[in-house]
Amino acid sequence: MSKPVITVPTKTMTWEEFYEKTDNANKLMDRVWYCLAVSDPGVAKQKVFWEHWYWSDKGDNNDDKELNNKLGQNHTLTIETDGKEVDYPIWPVKFDKTMFKMYPAIDLKCMIIAPFGIGMTPVQFPTDDSRTEFRVDFANVMGKKMYFIFALDPLMAEETKSACYEKLETEHGVKKEWFHEIQWEKGYQIGSTGEPDINPKK
Repeated sequence: MSKPVITVPTKTMTWEEFYEKTDNANKLMDRVWYCLAVSDPGVAKQKVFWEHWYWSDKGDNNDDKELNNKLGQNHTLTIETDGKEVDYPIWPVKFDKTMFKMYPAIDLKCMIIAPFGIGMTPVQFPTDDSRTEFRVDFANVMGKKMYFIFALDPLMAEETKSACYEKLETEHGVKKEWFHEIQWEKGYQIGSTGEPDINPKK
C-alpha cells in the first residue's frame, strides 16, 4: 500500500486571525497541549505526548509589550508504549506579527543550544479554550511537510474527534488518513506524568 501524499493546507489562519483568536499568543501560554496525532508515523508508538507552554521570565513579557519582545517556552515530554520516556530540553518560542517559530533545543551535555528555528503555520485554533476543538499546526521541516494536532484534553471523545477531522478536511484540505494517533490510555489522569493541571476549566 502506497503512502498518502501529504500536501500543504488549502487554507490557513491569517496572522491577524491567529493573534486575535490567541489573544496575542496568550492563549497558547500557561496551558498544557496534549498531542492527539501527527503526520509522522513515528508517533504511533507513543502513549503520552504533551507540551507545556509558558512565557519565559527571561523576556519582557508584559502584556503591553510588542510580540517580538516576548519569549515563549515549550517543555515537551513523550512516553512510548514500551515505557521509554524522553523529557526534552526547553524549546524557545518566538513571535512577531507575521511569524511564529519554535527553536529545537539540542543538549550537548556541557550546554544546550537552539541554533535554528522552525516556522509554524497555524491552521486551526480552539475558540475560548474549547476542549472539543483541535489546534492544528503545519510546518515544513527540512523539506518534509508535517502536521500536528493538539487539544486541551488528551481524552477527546471519538465522535468529537471525527467531527474535527471532517472539519479539517472540508475547510483546510487536510485529510485524516495522513495522521498517526498517540495511543493515550483511556484512564489517563491529568498530571500523572508530571504536567501541571493548569488548563482552563470550562
